[in-house]
Amino acid sequence: MSNSFEACKAARRTWWCIYSHEIDMCCSAGRFDSLGKPRKYPIPLPQIKSLNTDSSSDVAYLEEPNVSMINVMVDFAVILRRISKDIYHCQKEVTASQKSAAAFTIDLLLDQWKLDLAACHNFDIVDFREPEWAAKQKLVLHLRYLNARVILHRPFLSDLTTCDLLERQKHIDLCLAAARKTIQVLYDAYANKHYFRTWWYNSTYTLYAGMIVLYVIMLGHSTEADDLLLEDVRKSRDILRSMEEASVARRSADLLSEVLEVATAYTHQKKDTRIQTSAITPASDVCNDHTRQGPSGLPNEISSTGFVQHPEAFMASLIDPNILQDFTTDSNDWACFGFSSTMEDFQGVTDSQNNVFSMDHTEWQNITT
Repeated sequence: MSNSFEACKAARRTWWCIYSHEIDMCCSAGRFDSLGKPRKYPIPLPQIKSLNTDSSSDVAYLEEPNVSMINVMVDFAVILRRISKDIYHCQKEVTASQKSAAAFTIDLLLDQWKLDLAACHNFDIVDFREPEWAAKQKLVLHLRYLNARVILHRPFLSDLTTCDLLERQKHIDLCLAAARKTIQVLYDAYANKHYFRTWWYNSTYTLYAGMIVLYVIMLGHSTEADDLLLEDVRKSRDILRSMEEASVARRSADLLSEVLEVATAYTHQKKDTRIQTSAITPASDVCNDHTRQGPSGLPNEISSTGFVQHPEAFMASLIDPNILQDFTTDSNDWACFGFSSTMEDFQGVTDSQNNVFSMDHTEWQNITT
């Protein structure tokens, strides 16, 4: 049985699923994987019936079209490894400008990966006659694509050493757009696809995207209206609250709610200050004052969080890729920022199934069937 066609096909699928999943998890957690490039392994990728053009191939080795997502994710893993190597684990002598250029190059690779997707996986195409497995795989690929863009451009949001301010703004715009789209896709899926509400590993994407939006709001790096951005954060909070059976999602929702209150108070204070200033200051001075506006006018509840003393450090901590991992290991990193409920209510809590952040075998089966 071990030498049968089905056993060989199953071995291929298992190996390449593990390969891509390991790289995905390492990149999301900020670790560099210990794997090599796909070509270094003698195990062939699954051969798909509809995509196979080699007439000499043994038909018994061909896989159904729903297996093709494995091949797609292996190609995606190659890009994630580039993100880890060139952005998060690059050599110290690499300048900020060089790292920025590398990020834009990788962004082009992401777009090319998207363009190369087969019709059944193209998440920009709406097909009301597609099989269920294709719809599920499209949704997952879309979220992973958006999350990769967030991870790719996130370091430049808090990196003040980037030489060119226009380059930094481009990174901010790309990262914010991907984060907002992530929230939109997740929110629509939770509203219209009941099966999706059980995929609790989405808590990672939801919290991370929400924190990115909050970061941009607090530091004023976007031309988008604050009210629109705050509404996106509320949607991400509602998504997390809907997963009440998952302890990590509940903890994430509470954290997001506390920071959302800070951001809301900050935006209200900023509006009030702008109105008061415009009443006594010429319009040109108001414009200049707006560009210089910092956190000095924050109310007491915001000052207590440590935002005033170290605004960049405070907000950078909110978009740390290890944020959910810190929750599950009872990290005390949030104590210094004054989030009392985060430390008191969450102390010692772990997820009952220990698989919130990864797609378990059942979820993979749901996608391919």
